[in-house]
Amino acid sequence: MAALACAGSALLLLVPANLAPFLTTSVLGVSRQSVLSSSAVFMQKDGWPLLGLFIFLFVVVAPFARFGLLTAVLGAVQFDRRLAWRGRAFRYANLLQTWAMPDVFLLGLVVAYARLKASISVEVGIGAMCFIAVGVLALLTRATLDKGSVWEAILAQAKPPGDPDGLITCTSCDWLAAAHAAGGACPRCEARLYARKPESIGRATALTLAALLFYLPANLLPLATLPIGLTPTRYTVLQGVIDLVQANLWGLAALVFCASFAIPFLKLAGMGWCLHSVWRGSSRHLRGKTRLFHIVEEIGRWSMVDPFVIACFVPVMQYNALIYGRAEPAATPFAMVVVMTMLATRCFDPRLMWDAAGRRRSAPASSAGPPA
Repeated sequence: MAALACAGSALLLLVPANLAPFLTTSVLGVSRQSVLSSSAVFMQKDGWPLLGLFIFLFVVVAPFARFGLLTAVLGAVQFDRRLAWRGRAFRYANLLQTWAMPDVFLLGLVVAYARLKASISVEVGIGAMCFIAVGVLALLTRATLDKGSVWEAILAQAKPPGDPDGLITCTSCDWLAAAHAAGGACPRCEARLYARKPESIGRATALTLAALLFYLPANLLPLATLPIGLTPTRYTVLQGVIDLVQANLWGLAALVFCASFAIPFLKLAGMGWCLHSVWRGSSRHLRGKTRLFHIVEEIGRWSMVDPFVIACFVPVMQYNALIYGRAEPAATPFAMVVVMTMLATRCFDPRLMWDAAGRRRSAPASSAGPPA
């Protein structure tokens, strides 16, 4: 199975990726070297503990957990080992797909390397090379993994019980169960069964509003300081894009603009549109809204590129008062926008848009209103 080979290889490569030298910079005969976890440690010491925690979880912990669980489950399926924990472990592995970000960190490493190379000597170490391979393997794993087939191998769905109109679907593994099973555990993945995600609208609305509040300082305040031409320069999100354009790195500039500015705006606008649709009971463009929600859900994690760029260059840019790099006040709000919007999409149930539209069509005009 190709997905098993990719996941197992990624898991093995994560060991040298975390232990071997990552980046090395040199200025006037003096060098600085980092390992993968250096950025999280340095952020903690430099007064940005939340940013350091996010980097540590998304780049170090979550990839180990995801590829470890995935390798164990796919190995058990491949060799037909009917172990009781397979469904639960595969559910956790799929949940971690969003939060394990070696592929996103790979793009951050490319941008950081391009920024550093313009000013000083920089070398990519064995750890970074292994992590680059992990990032590529993460993409290949997602491309080759057939989740439906794995779920069927874990526990095949028999004939759906009862009336089709009275069924509920597990949001983790798509298992069909009778409506009276709501509140119980899914027999395949052990997730709790609900007709709709509980408190979906309230949670998604609160998280989206919180992300909107963080969005303003994330874009208006300086994001990081980097020595450009050996002069410490503070830059915002858009200024970072402009610097890449001025360096004739048009492709990277376009990627960073999309990931750091366009995608966060699209996520907030898309979630706002979907939530407004539920509250208004709108029946317009429901298919388009549902597609937009799934796009927002998929691309949201790529906005972590800028914090990962900072994570790459900060540990190897500590020389003196003129040659240094550090995170600035916008870095933590920027990461919070990404995390809040990702959590909002996890909480939101797009089926509620269709439910609200159906209630509005069936109810008298005077009684139409937001869902309870």
